[in-house]
Amino acid sequence: MQAATSLSLIPPGTGGVRDYAAIVGSSIHAPVRELSAQTDTRDWSGDVLLLHFSGYGYHKRGIPSWLLKELASLRERFRVFGVVFHELYASGPPWRSAFWLSGMQRRIASELAGQADFWLTNRERAGHWLREQAPEAPHRVLPVFSNVGEPAAAEHEREASIVVFGSAGMRAPAYAWNDGEIFRFAKRHGLRIDDVGAPLQDRALANRLIEEGVQVRGMLPAKEVSRALSQARHGALAYPADFVGKSGIFAAYASHGTCPILLTKDLAPCDGMRPDVEYAAGFDALERDPGLDPQAIGQAARRWYEPHCIQAHAAALQALSRRARA
Repeated sequence: MQAATSLSLIPPGTGGVRDYAAIVGSSIHAPVRELSAQTDTRDWSGDVLLLHFSGYGYHKRGIPSWLLKELASLRERFRVFGVVFHELYASGPPWRSAFWLSGMQRRIASELAGQADFWLTNRERAGHWLREQAPEAPHRVLPVFSNVGEPAAAEHEREASIVVFGSAGMRAPAYAWNDGEIFRFAKRHGLRIDDVGAPLQDRALANRLIEEGVQVRGMLPAKEVSRALSQARHGALAYPADFVGKSGIFAAYASHGTCPILLTKDLAPCDGMRPDVEYAAGFDALERDPGLDPQAIGQAARRWYEPHCIQAHAAALQALSRRARA
């Protein structure tokens, strides 16, 4: 991909998709451009057009129908069109709006896959669905990389601590899990809890962190987040196991060799990750089985991470764009 003729398109705003696009974009010489329904794209043209797709980023209900028309026009002005599918469509019970919008969201994702000369996604289940939509297009499935660094080495002694990292919305469930189990676990094992990220919106929960003696460190630069993760023995995350491949938080823990503690009811192996091997299956797993070694789990997580590091994503996108040209 050439510096002057390739673009990475992202939705407006901040977050993991922007971070991913900026990091990989610098490696493949495809600078980031925000795209909305109001963006003037008439002067855009060149070699590779790479869309970073997450439906809710382009439309508040996840149905950016305008995007299909815009991309049909842009596609005529670029030699190759690729899509990184960060998300496909929402799902949920009938009493939630996502259930009723899912069909339209699927249609948009399917049409984008059909337009793409190549695609990449982060979960094998998403990859299976996309292969049904666009079986001929060159593609890869690679779990996301860490947006806060990839230390050259992660085999060292750790502090007696748990880090809870991420957005406020992602951290709150880790503290609320099983009525605050993290606080009880930390006290039983003499662990400090470090909270890293924007202030929690739930005032009662924020106050409980103070009452429980949590070290509230707030928003930190990526280098300081990396330092905190490198020092921590554990990293807690409340997230479904079959979606962990798209979690930048899990990727950050894994890249730093920090033992991830995954808080979820469904712990089936997914995307090459196994409970109590690449992550601890909840706080109780570490207490139930004294043979589980947090450092060994952290190193297994690191080994799982390495094949889809930043360099691997950049290499995959470059190879896919070359195949699409052939």
